[in-house]
Amino acid sequence: MKKIPLREKVKLTSGQSNWHFFDSEHVLGRSMHVADGPHGIRVYKKQTDGGNFLDKEHLEPATLFPCAAAMAATWNKTLIETVGRTIGKECRHHQVDVVLGPGINLKRSPLGGRNFEYYSEDPYLTGAIGQAFVRGVQKEGVGACIKHYALNEQETMRRFVDVTIDERTMHEMYLYPFYHIIKKENPWMVMSSYNKVNGDYASESRYLLQDVLRKQWGYDGVVVSDWGAVQDKVKAIKNGMNIEMPGPSALDDAVKTALEEGTLREAQLDASLKPLFALHEKVKRVHRLQTVDMDAHHTAARDVAREAIVLLENDGILPVKDTAQKVGIIGAFAKEPRINGGGSATVRPYVQEVPYLALSQVFSQNMYAAGYHESDTSETLMREAIKVARASDLVFFFTGTTAAIETEGKDREHINLPQGHLAVFQAICDVNPNIIVILNNGSALDLRTIKARSRAVLEAWFLGGAAGEALSEIITGKTSPSGRLQETFPLDLRHTPHYGTFPPLMHVDYQQDLIMNGYRYYDTHDYPVLYPFGYGLSYADIAYKDIVFTVDQTDEQAVVKVDFILKNHSDIDAYETVQLYIGTHIETLLKPVRELKGFEKVMVLAQETVRVRLTLPLEAFETYDTTQHGFVVYNGTYTLHLARHSRDIVAMKTIEITDQIHYAPRITFDYPMQFLKRYFPKWFTYIETHFRPLHWHETEEPIWRMLDRYQRHKQIPDDVMDALKQNMKKDFES
Repeated sequence: MKKIPLREKVKLTSGQSNWHFFDSEHVLGRSMHVADGPHGIRVYKKQTDGGNFLDKEHLEPATLFPCAAAMAATWNKTLIETVGRTIGKECRHHQVDVVLGPGINLKRSPLGGRNFEYYSEDPYLTGAIGQAFVRGVQKEGVGACIKHYALNEQETMRRFVDVTIDERTMHEMYLYPFYHIIKKENPWMVMSSYNKVNGDYASESRYLLQDVLRKQWGYDGVVVSDWGAVQDKVKAIKNGMNIEMPGPSALDDAVKTALEEGTLREAQLDASLKPLFALHEKVKRVHRLQTVDMDAHHTAARDVAREAIVLLENDGILPVKDTAQKVGIIGAFAKEPRINGGGSATVRPYVQEVPYLALSQVFSQNMYAAGYHESDTSETLMREAIKVARASDLVFFFTGTTAAIETEGKDREHINLPQGHLAVFQAICDVNPNIIVILNNGSALDLRTIKARSRAVLEAWFLGGAAGEALSEIITGKTSPSGRLQETFPLDLRHTPHYGTFPPLMHVDYQQDLIMNGYRYYDTHDYPVLYPFGYGLSYADIAYKDIVFTVDQTDEQAVVKVDFILKNHSDIDAYETVQLYIGTHIETLLKPVRELKGFEKVMVLAQETVRVRLTLPLEAFETYDTTQHGFVVYNGTYTLHLARHSRDIVAMKTIEITDQIHYAPRITFDYPMQFLKRYFPKWFTYIETHFRPLHWHETEEPIWRMLDRYQRHKQIPDDVMDALKQNMKKDFES
């Protein structure tokens, strides 16, 4: 560090281009190269200038996996680790050192424009799937960059909005996936978000970058800004941001001025650069892959697509065994599939399957009608669709969100399907009752109209390059659908917890979100939904048998074991996604009625049985404690729910945890004496013993008032009362 001129150190705090940084004649080895994204890497044939870096004509072909929402819908950690390894191999082939993904923010509202790029509404599922992705990437010697740290759940005014949030909600919900992945996998980079958090931009937040990331979690990797997220670079460097992207930066002069004036010390600059040198040492040891098997990689993408598709409705029409019947394929998405959500997730697919072609290989007697163009239809398009539907025995109707409705950079205005699509759907239903709907979207939709008039509904998300064969396999029954929803589908947008307040323009309040997000909200309040979290149908009939819960509080790795048998009574191999939820019952501790804390995707062969064991470690029972600024396990009553989804509980078991710590809210002397009696009984007993017993109405009064009354009535010296208060205060804050 001492050998590098100060001006060169300043240069190293910024990128040298859109995708390269750490390029200096004073540093041995090439510059470091990063690339989007979470669904497949975006690399360029040659350097691009200006704003055209998303034009596919400039891109090298790469494997385009299903979107992150679809990956999470697989509920298959092993499969998503394979995704990470596959993307890691392609990174090495193109000499990319760090992939900018995964995105592990939560789906706070179905209106979130970037929901397709985020895994789930649930922090545990998000953390588990994100961990698998990061593990896979980094097993290939390539870094993963988890993003966007933190509280970046909306696109509207994302560069300006200020998120107000309390410490517990922040850590227990929105920071949990970051905490989990950093603890388990230590990703090479963390990307800070655009927005403010409690008044400070995330790229400049001492609390986020120093107090939490470095000190509380012990993270030693690199913090990179989101592209253009730094506003005050001097503040960002002081508070823990390591590299500003993209570059060259217009803010470097401010850094030089601060160094000259002494408001930024060279030692602080050096400290900011150290993680970059450590990262550079890692990437120098990784060798480029000369060749990669792109066909095998596409097969991996198809595996994800196959397991991501969720069967939402089926009256028995699926699977379609009679492939000789006349089928109508209606909807432009059948020939021009909606494969991705755009923005930073843009990838040029190496292979692009087309659903129409995949279905045509199975159903030789098929007719096609576009039905709509983008969101709209016309009399001509409508007539063609009706003609095809009337002449068909069975109709596949493709619909979903358009690029104008759902993309990075803006939030959705509604969760409806395009009016033109719905008009076509209603028209073809009038002439043919046998409608199977295939959806392409990245987040929840209002499907009441579709549900009422279709015989089956398949949620196919944005399936990327593998948009055809997997869908065909499920339609014909070669594969049983095994996807499960990673978010709740509400009956109506007006039922969502943040209806009318999402998205705000300049300020958003997250402080009630422990029970105001996704299934936590709907299940805790027992509100009806269209499709619950974790839901998905199958072609198989799989039963749960011989369920046994075993509790061992001495084993931190398996406090609870749940053993059971899955029996497949059907003639088709099928996955069952077993889910384990915990309900916490501790008086005055705010918790949702149940929270996902474990899951496993299990293959059960036709007419076979499988023995399954789920285990819950001690950390599954944790709550974030604001007095200790960390996760703890409270003594109390917990109910375990073995389930098919959040509202289909197979078995329950209530247990007591007794050898951890006693729960007490963080109180002050302004709280009523009732709280002292409930949570700090030794002090309540002390007061009654040394002064006098309280009358019932006195338990409603503030602690300070009762102590003041005792002092006056008993003429207690100030120093004695002050000592008592100090000892009580220590317990309150311990």
